[in-house]
Amino acid sequence: MIRGRFQFRSLRARLAAGYGGLFALVMALVVAILWISVDRIGGRDVVQQMGASSAVFDRLWDQRAREMQASAALVARDFGFRAAVATGDEATVTSALDNLQGRRRADLAAILSQDGRVMGRVAPLEKADVARLWDSLDEGKMTGVVRIAGRARQVSAAPIMAPTNIGWVVFATDIDQRELDSLERLSAIPIHAGVASSAPPNPAWTMVAGDIRLDPAARAAIETSLHDQEATSLSVGGEENIAFVKSLPAMVAGERAALLLYYPRSEAIAAYRPVKQIVLLVGLIGILLVAYASLRGARRITEPLGRLDRAAGRLAEGERTVLAVEGEDELARLAAGFNRMAEQIEERERRITELAYNDGLTGLANRAMFQRHVDLLLANNTNQLALFCLDLDHFKTVNDSLGHHAGDRLLVEIARRLREAAGSCFIARLGGDEFVVVQPLSGERGEVDRLAEAMLGAVRQPIEIDGHHIVPGTSIGVAFAPVDGKDVATLMKAADLALYRAKSEGRGVCSFFERDMNERAQARRRIESDLGIAIERGEFELHFQPLFDLADQKVCAFEALIRWNHPSRGQISPVEFVPVAEDTGLIVPIGRWVIEEACRRAASWPAPLRVAVNVSSIQFRRPGLGEQIVSALEASGLDPARLEIEITESVFLDGDEATLRQLHSLKRLGIRIALDDFGTGYSSLSYLQSFPFDKLKIDRSFIQALMTKPNASAVVKSITELARALGMETTAEGVEENAQLMALIAHGCSSVQGFLLSRPLSAMQVDDLLRSKGLPVTGRAERATPTDRAAG
Repeated sequence: MIRGRFQFRSLRARLAAGYGGLFALVMALVVAILWISVDRIGGRDVVQQMGASSAVFDRLWDQRAREMQASAALVARDFGFRAAVATGDEATVTSALDNLQGRRRADLAAILSQDGRVMGRVAPLEKADVARLWDSLDEGKMTGVVRIAGRARQVSAAPIMAPTNIGWVVFATDIDQRELDSLERLSAIPIHAGVASSAPPNPAWTMVAGDIRLDPAARAAIETSLHDQEATSLSVGGEENIAFVKSLPAMVAGERAALLLYYPRSEAIAAYRPVKQIVLLVGLIGILLVAYASLRGARRITEPLGRLDRAAGRLAEGERTVLAVEGEDELARLAAGFNRMAEQIEERERRITELAYNDGLTGLANRAMFQRHVDLLLANNTNQLALFCLDLDHFKTVNDSLGHHAGDRLLVEIARRLREAAGSCFIARLGGDEFVVVQPLSGERGEVDRLAEAMLGAVRQPIEIDGHHIVPGTSIGVAFAPVDGKDVATLMKAADLALYRAKSEGRGVCSFFERDMNERAQARRRIESDLGIAIERGEFELHFQPLFDLADQKVCAFEALIRWNHPSRGQISPVEFVPVAEDTGLIVPIGRWVIEEACRRAASWPAPLRVAVNVSSIQFRRPGLGEQIVSALEASGLDPARLEIEITESVFLDGDEATLRQLHSLKRLGIRIALDDFGTGYSSLSYLQSFPFDKLKIDRSFIQALMTKPNASAVVKSITELARALGMETTAEGVEENAQLMALIAHGCSSVQGFLLSRPLSAMQVDDLLRSKGLPVTGRAERATPTDRAAG
């Protein structure tokens, strides 16, 4: 609340208040120091005067003590007086004492004899006082202050020797106001004096001379001053005084006496009051001068800043502003810097406006511009429009193998080609390798097909980047408005579904959105959801398709094929769920289960029967595949030579070096490596130079065309001859006819698999097949449970 109340709205006020307040604080501290110093000087003078007065009192005290003691000694030596004391002649003793008492102005003169008599003017001596004096005299104390009848008295005594000690002559003088007044008159300043006494049984200080009333604080001040031998502060009648306490010699044991000198503090510093007033006046004048100078200085600083503030406000409102530069100081440089900043902001805003709706790499419109453009068309145009969603095929491979620089150059070139192919149509890059084209329709369906073909043809033209020959490709999904959607989000969703189908149909084609795509997309989402729990529920099982060795005419291996027994949908084909598993990454835990289950099943078969397992490229990209395979072999006890890993060339697309290292590591363990679907990739031959595969599996597309297309037979023969030259085996997939089998035998193929020979078999059927051939099976392996797999 306080901070908010005293906030300043202007820099001038803050500067003035800051500097003025700082100087005012310094000035106030100086005034306070001078003020305190004046007080201390005044107090020190008073203390010095009190010290001088106490010294005078000491001299008077000593002088009186000597005089009384000399008189007492004189009379004590008189022969007649001693005789009177010895004989008990009280009249003679009293007469002599009265004579001395009058001459010495003593308030008390008495004889204390050794036999206990007291003679002379003994009032106000009481028995207790006599006893206390007797004890002190016996101890040899002949002078000092004694409290008699509640009053402090200066006592002097002398022994009476006849020839032994027969008593003492005692003189006492009151320390009363009369004595104190004489002491006050001797001081250079009008001090006040008093005598305080402390005697058993009450050790508290009480005033025995003077008009001061002692409270507990005053008694504590007396003790402190006596202990420290310094001046102290004493309150008398509600007024603060400077006090000095001096100890007086006490005659009786246990009794204490002190001289108390005090002087009002207000009177002590009264003489310095004009000095203090001058100091205060000078301080106030200094503060006023500082405040005035601070205001003037703040104004000189803040006026240019005020102009800068107003210019900044106009700049914030979009108005072009230029400040006049005056001088060469910091403020002038600040104004020049502001002008440069204003120019840069203007340029940057122009650039930001340009970038807000344009792609920085290709110069095409970006997602924001695409959204605005389509929204405007849908709101103002009743005619149809076609939305083309394009995604480059295998763009990630270019980025990973050639680097992002090459990928950026490819994107720029694709953008240029799309501009030429699409003509006046709106084109945008949404991000990455995703482009969209918006084509207003005039009602002719053929114009959409022509544009799609033109873009497909333009994109697939070869390009040379950094010495690398690249043949790019694209897939296209098309949706129509308002039929497939009346807003951008719905249209994009429809075009994306069509694009997904185009990619699933082999890429490099154009696909149009259809209503059943939504149903298929929902079915895919259900598969994704159910796949996550299928392993835990034990819904997967392996079937095994035999591979027949053509030379030995017998089964040489089994290929493990996964099957999904869904609790409500029945058996789901791998064609449906494996692509989903690869897209979601679930292929990794599923693939681990396949390897473990295949090894466990194969361990019960007789050697040298092998089991072949397909491994996805996704599994190779994730760390730990080698450890999973080794763990499965150890858990099952299967000889590594009886395990065959089948891979496709897609494994090499994400990093040749890492893949080759892992493959060599597996091969060193004795595991066989087969290249599946050989002949379908344009770079298959290059992989044969990088890695010594154990087997090439000829893709089923060549086998199916073997009897109908002459070229297919030539390809198969070339593959078998190539494999033989490289010391590799060959396996033909998808053999369904006797003619195909005969042709493969003629071409020298090593082994075959297909429906002609056997469909995939369950694990139990495999055991039955082996037993029917007279081959030993070590026991019917039980189906693996989720707990078993977790333990493995």
